[in-house]
Amino acid sequence: MGDVRVAVLGAGFSGLAAAERLADRGVDVTVYEARNRVGGRVWSEPLPSLAGESVIERGAEFVLDGYDTFREIAAQAGLELVDTGMSYYVRELAETPHITTDDVAEAGKAATQLLSSFEREPSVTEVLDRLDLTPELKAALKTRIEISTACEADTVSAATLQHTASFTPKPSWRLGGGNQGIAHHLASRISGRIRFEEPVSAVTRTDRGFTVTAASGTEAYDRVVVALPLSFVRDTALIELPLSTAKRDALGRIVQGHAAKLHVPLASLTEPSAVMSVAGKFWTWTAIDVSGAVAPVLNSLVSTLSGIEALGANAGDEEWIARLGSIRPDLDLQLDADRYLTVWSRDEWARGAFSSHAPGWTDQDAAAVQESEDGLYLVGEYVDAEYTCLMEGALRSGRAAADDILRRTA
Repeated sequence: MGDVRVAVLGAGFSGLAAAERLADRGVDVTVYEARNRVGGRVWSEPLPSLAGESVIERGAEFVLDGYDTFREIAAQAGLELVDTGMSYYVRELAETPHITTDDVAEAGKAATQLLSSFEREPSVTEVLDRLDLTPELKAALKTRIEISTACEADTVSAATLQHTASFTPKPSWRLGGGNQGIAHHLASRISGRIRFEEPVSAVTRTDRGFTVTAASGTEAYDRVVVALPLSFVRDTALIELPLSTAKRDALGRIVQGHAAKLHVPLASLTEPSAVMSVAGKFWTWTAIDVSGAVAPVLNSLVSTLSGIEALGANAGDEEWIARLGSIRPDLDLQLDADRYLTVWSRDEWARGAFSSHAPGWTDQDAAAVQESEDGLYLVGEYVDAEYTCLMEGALRSGRAAADDILRRTA
């Protein structure tokens, strides 16, 4: 299949998954990456800490049940999965400790059971309006869902309660050494095929396939896999793509999420924990790392544009640090040490975080986003119907596009 030329735009999880599968089958693949690194919004970095050095996840972090593709690649690469000792799905409430995690879980269960009573897929807000809950519990449930989806409650489908915003106390894992190890492994298998610092400005359809216009010039390809964030795919000012009206309409029913993360070293050791601030729209956690002990780092994530703005994260971390001190008095923050603030909405090559479906999203919308248009494919965390917004979804969508190309060119 060396006579088939495929361009992959983006060296995040989905793009690398597609490129590695194609290259392994002998396809001529070129990957265009605007950054000087692989991984996209999966970005692992060392942070000096009490333990000497701890690896933090500035982007996607938790490995959850059903991450079969992620686990398969990790095993192939010899990368170790580490049980965090806490659950992504269970978070204590900082300001209202009288509301237990069981109370929130029961409220979430009641919300999920209401889904079948709607004629169409409702928003989170529509479901919350039907629940007979105290104002405090309803606010806690709303904030929990908004943090997990990175979207405002009135903009996102309540179907997220069945996956992303689930309340089942299942375990969660991280990859020893950092989740970006998956990207490094896939990239190592397509060595020499990635063009770094090569943003693409346009993809044009031709009689014979496509042309891709990048910083270094224009080249012809038979197939194109677009592995860019939703924010780019929808914005013609960022990249011109020959997408049909049906596909653009479906893309318009996906909600771009927004999130920021803050990592602060601790001056003393602690236990696994997960604590959420309803007032601040953020949550915090401490977790076991590859050493087998809890990393002496407090991790925190705030979601939605309003949450980011309320914490002043666009200007710095001072307000966030103050809030952390107030809701986590049990921890000794090492404020004179290096710490990392990452605002994905302000990142030049992301312009947002993970995505969720809008109310009314249908199977037809999912098919429209996933289907190839004469050799042009969209892949990414927003494409996979089952694992939308997750690392697993990104990997699955990349492999699905590659497999379709292989079938059509066999």
